[in-house]
Amino acid sequence: MPKIKNIPFQATNQLENGKKILTLSGNIRKRYYSEDKSIDASLIKDALDDVTDDIIIRLNSNGGDVFQGIEIYNYLKNHASNITVEVTGVAASAATFIVAGADKAIMNTGTTFMIHEASSFAWGNKAELQKVLNALEVIDDSIIAIYTKKTGQQKDQLITWMKEEKWFTAEEAVKYGFADEIKEKQKNVENQIDIAALINHSVAEAMREFAAKAQVSNTVETPKETKKETPKQKSLLNKLRKGE
Repeated sequence: MPKIKNIPFQATNQLENGKKILTLSGNIRKRYYSEDKSIDASLIKDALDDVTDDIIIRLNSNGGDVFQGIEIYNYLKNHASNITVEVTGVAASAATFIVAGADKAIMNTGTTFMIHEASSFAWGNKAELQKVLNALEVIDDSIIAIYTKKTGQQKDQLITWMKEEKWFTAEEAVKYGFADEIKEKQKNVENQIDIAALINHSVAEAMREFAAKAQVSNTVETPKETKKETPKQKSLLNKLRKGE
């Protein structure tokens, strides 16, 4: 597998707008002490066990231990909350299982996704090496089952990609079903709706006012008393009628 630059470890969790935000950056492997700078299933469980809000996991990882990755996958699949995973850098190897475990997977612009066959180190005689080979084949079948469930891709296609150590762009990851969408900049729709409502309200008020004024100007008021014409007014009217 091509050498990938090591990703600095980061694991933070916070609450934003009623959602649990868990940021994960680094390699996936079992942690043996509290200060161990790795991502494993126990770290995820400690952060999310008591969470009932929606969850967003921001992920940047080269992957690592396949067994830890699969344990995290199943933990996320069985969690009661709605879980979204956002890839913020790379999701490779075992990190792709975390993506697959989400209810929704989002690729940020410029991010990448990589899948490959399981790998291991082996030493010993033919029998010992054969045991390792058999184990790798079983693990590959497990990985393919995860990808098939997520993507709907045919097994033969997944096997080909895994043998190639296939890298996908964000667009390709969405195209082939590994992710659901590419993240776009969020616009403040609520403010847009408020402004539109304000404009509509102002226009309606102006139209009502205009209609009221038009109605008043077209209404002929009937006087309660008809004023009597003065002799001067009668004389003038008579002259006008006679054409004088």
